[in-house]
Amino acid sequence: MGGGASKPPPSATTTNDPYSVVDKPTTEQKPSDKVNTTENRTKPTNANASSNNVQSGSSSNRPKSNQPKSRTKLKDGEFEFSHTHYLYSNDVARLEDFAPPHTAPTRKHEIFDPDQYQHVDERTDAVKDSALEKPLSELIRLLCGDYDDDISKVRALYRWFTSQPVETTAYKKGSKPNTAMYADLPCAIIRGYLKGSTYEVGQKINKNTHQGEWNAVLVDGNWRFINAFWGACVLSGDEDEDSKNYFYTCDENFFLTDPQQLIYTHFPEEPNWQLIDTKKTIEEFETMVFLKDRFFNLEMRVLSHPYCNTEAKDGEIDIVFGLHPEKSSNHTFLCIPTFFVDKDKHRTKPVELPQKNVQLDFIHRSNENVLSVKVRFPKIGTYKLEIVGKDLAVNQPDYDYDWVAIYKVTVNSIPERQVFFPILEEAGWGPGKIIAELGLEAITHKTGVIKMQPGQLDVKFKIIDHAKFKEANVTYKVSPIGSEDEARLENHPFQQTGDILEASFNVTEGEFKMKISHNLGGGNERNICNYHIISAVPPVVVQQVGSEKAPEPEHDELGELRDKLSSAIDSQNLEDLERAVDLVESKGYATKLHNELREAKDLIARLKRLQKLIHERTISEIRSYAHPIAEIHTVMRATLLLLGNPEEETKDWKNVQAVIGKTGKMSLKRRIQELDVNKLKAETVMRTKALLRDIKLEDIVIISAGAATFYNWSNGMAEEYEQRKRE
Repeated sequence: MGGGASKPPPSATTTNDPYSVVDKPTTEQKPSDKVNTTENRTKPTNANASSNNVQSGSSSNRPKSNQPKSRTKLKDGEFEFSHTHYLYSNDVARLEDFAPPHTAPTRKHEIFDPDQYQHVDERTDAVKDSALEKPLSELIRLLCGDYDDDISKVRALYRWFTSQPVETTAYKKGSKPNTAMYADLPCAIIRGYLKGSTYEVGQKINKNTHQGEWNAVLVDGNWRFINAFWGACVLSGDEDEDSKNYFYTCDENFFLTDPQQLIYTHFPEEPNWQLIDTKKTIEEFETMVFLKDRFFNLEMRVLSHPYCNTEAKDGEIDIVFGLHPEKSSNHTFLCIPTFFVDKDKHRTKPVELPQKNVQLDFIHRSNENVLSVKVRFPKIGTYKLEIVGKDLAVNQPDYDYDWVAIYKVTVNSIPERQVFFPILEEAGWGPGKIIAELGLEAITHKTGVIKMQPGQLDVKFKIIDHAKFKEANVTYKVSPIGSEDEARLENHPFQQTGDILEASFNVTEGEFKMKISHNLGGGNERNICNYHIISAVPPVVVQQVGSEKAPEPEHDELGELRDKLSSAIDSQNLEDLERAVDLVESKGYATKLHNELREAKDLIARLKRLQKLIHERTISEIRSYAHPIAEIHTVMRATLLLLGNPEEETKDWKNVQAVIGKTGKMSLKRRIQELDVNKLKAETVMRTKALLRDIKLEDIVIISAGAATFYNWSNGMAEEYEQRKRE
């Protein structure tokens, strides 16, 4: 079938193969000079990828929904807007066979496992490059002819075209082949805006420089995103951009990409083609944190800074991410701060450190589920903060550090005497894998930061495996941050008592680095653990007579988390609630905020239950009934009553159909998503329950799954209203 784009395509200039490209791809530079990666990867910013009969439509240029549909036969090159699929087509009637854009009930990992499609990849890779000389229809039959399932067909096409030299491909811009049509795969071209190589973090979206296209393919009844142009990833050791010695490979990130991931870099002109339940605005797209592919590959979560433009208070910022509790032990990260030097904030330079033996960033895990990225800036100005990461368990030759997230940080003030962070050592911060390999376990300090008041510090480890420990000689040294004498400082031995290793020493006010090593003999040693010690005298709190108890040292963080949780509960925004709960649990305050956490989790569960119920196919099923039985009609009357439609109006089924068939802001799904339970009236809820009183779920689910869904939703909203009133 066809592809899609956001405007009626100019027939003379539009490329018609969803996998064709028109120019040599532009280079999106990786942070290779910073993180010792020799990989030269090229990722194009957009493709003139289109097909010859359907293109997604934007609300700014499409006809009004109340205009009559054209009944005349369209001339060659003419397009008509579909109010059900939100795209232009030269054959709108055929779209009735396909599902409209909707949020898929499953994610990519639930429907696609690369190992299960390895036979498709091997067969596709065996097709020789000379096949490009064949007619497109013959090439597609060669690639897809043996497959009956949608995923295998899409996989074969994606694998083949992303592995070709895109800048010299034989299918020219002016030709009109339709790849998806030959493979019998419905395909829409999505026009919108991309955060690619022409985009700079924090920048306003420019409709000229950031415009691009990608595809949505209908796979087993659900629309799935593909960007084959970005997926044509170049691997080459030649840094000469004019060189033709490119080696192409398939980038998995842009195959069947989840809409929840793609929205961070791809913004459709037509909101319905975002394929997510809660639609984003262009302003939200501009301001949301700039997350890259590796962030999703490592299954991370944003806990503290959801916007790309942020501010460093007093010259310091602490960005917190959630990590996968079972998979993240092999994940490692680096931070690359640079300074914006021009007025347009597009050109950066490395940050000059004012002293030796320090660094600007401090990356550590406050627990196994949380990554903290702290940066202290040396001067006022605007900075670009690039966080990169990789999985050490991946052994592919072309795999290296890649972007996780990028921020634009404004620094308006810095302390009079800024203290930077100690140099990162081999073992990283806090007890990790090397400690475990030595048969040890931390007792007193399980993270990389030790906060204390000046005085004695005791650091203890327990020997849990004597076979691994082998009476190792463990030593330590403590040095002020930035000290040039660190190498000359004396190593002190840990004292062993039974299974306990202990180091005790006095710490004055200031910040220090504790480096712990395994003495191997012969002047050789291996770094096994490091701590950043922050020793400060607590501020004097003057307590007035009769005033409340002075706050505890942890009050600031605890109070801040409590405020975030309360604010999220008040907003009843699912995304804010999940982030606040995640942050509280990740920081270890679940016990102290038990009541607030329980309330937030209950609200999340209720919101998710309501959110999952209504899908486009459910609405289409109900609308298709010409003469429904009384129970289905009654359920829909109850649903529309909650949404504000007068009960008298919905007694006629034709009126119900008309309401269900509306699009845009008045579409049924959008009204359901935007319904505020708190604004419902008690009499409306009571009447809804009365309408549904004599209908049983087990009876109606046999008659209509769609009606059962609306029955559950209406009852659920009534119960939610009553529960909130009780609370």
